[in-house]
Amino acid sequence: MKHKFYPYRASEDALSFTFKSISEERVVPKKAEFTVMSENVYNFAFGDLDDKGEIDDLAITNNKDTHLVFATVIQILLDFLDNNESKLVYFKGSTPARTRMYQIILRKEKANWKDRLIVYGIKNDDTIPFKTDCKFDAFICKTKQKVK
Repeated sequence: MKHKFYPYRASEDALSFTFKSISEERVVPKKAEFTVMSENVYNFAFGDLDDKGEIDDLAITNNKDTHLVFATVIQILLDFLDNNESKLVYFKGSTPARTRMYQIILRKEKANWKDRLIVYGIKNDDTIPFKTDCKFDAFICKTKQKVK
């Protein structure tokens, strides 16, 4: 992607990433995490980091840095896929509104990801190639295989 993003730190196994959302009022720790769903599919989740070190994916940060936060999350996703070319990543919002926001971002940023990613939408348990004019329940993406 061509957007600025926050610096982030990966865990030793490169499945968990932390960064900070920064505004004039406060600094909010964030976490993005990949968890195994099946042999080749990982669930991708992110949100505020709570006091127990867990992701709170329902938190509303209101730090007025949504672009930077999403650019960071997208960069983390791209780095993960670059290092795991055979893997698929599943994601959906923790609420229907957040899933819709992901779809809007995918639509707006399609020119930036279409040469690098293959994105599918899930609708009523059917998986189809991502279309900008279809409302999806979730998404799956993978990296395009590099020509060697």
